[in-house]
Amino acid sequence: MKEIFFLSGLPRAGNTLLSSILNENKNIKVSANTVLADVIYQLNIIKDYDIFNNFPDHKSLNNVTNNVFNNYYKDWKADYIIDRGPWGTPTNLLFLKKIIKKPKFILLHRPVLDCLASIINIEKPKNIEERCHILMQDDGTYGPGSGMLAKYLRSIKNIIASKEKYKIINYVDLVHFPNETIKTISKFLNIPLKYNENFKQFSINGIKYNDKIYGIDYHKINTKKLKHSYITADKILPTNIINKYKHMDIK
Repeated sequence: MKEIFFLSGLPRAGNTLLSSILNENKNIKVSANTVLADVIYQLNIIKDYDIFNNFPDHKSLNNVTNNVFNNYYKDWKADYIIDRGPWGTPTNLLFLKKIIKKPKFILLHRPVLDCLASIINIEKPKNIEERCHILMQDDGTYGPGSGMLAKYLRSIKNIIASKEKYKIINYVDLVHFPNETIKTISKFLNIPLKYNENFKQFSINGIKYNDKIYGIDYHKINTKKLKHSYITADKILPTNIINKYKHMDIK
């Protein structure tokens, strides 16, 4: 039986970098952006369907839900798994704790405006303000797929507010003090981990991110040396965007 932990990090806060570093350890693997939050959500809302309520076999359906992690990671050669996703949103956290009573979360943080600026810098949208609003609005205003950054921010805030077991890892510390950062994670998870400076591009079981579908290398990292990306809000973002979202960071 594998032990499951969780990573809920802001986009452009070093998620792929941290995952690639941790994956150099043979006893642990960090997932790509998870599909399991959606899988578990869909399994739970089936209970609202007429076909289920016509024959409400809760025990059998719960058997499927409760074994989602075990089945998905069955063939992964690691004793420990860190599943990466917005697990702290109220709905995701509610469903998750039905399966894992006391989950542990790594919260990867970078100032929200710097994350926003980094996304804008790599995407180079024609309308910066509109793209920022799409990334930061988490109420469906802009349709499916909007609110990517806001969702992860809400996830982190809710994990903290819910007093779950968590450890905040800052992007700056990861880049400048990787050895100490990995030791901190090792102590928090209570598993042996080491920093290997010869880390590779992210891959699991021979599968890599296919960023061609987006046309942008969102997940490509510098594997030659750790380098702090000094993309900051004041260099990229319009003043009105900075003023609108500067108060939304975690305290």
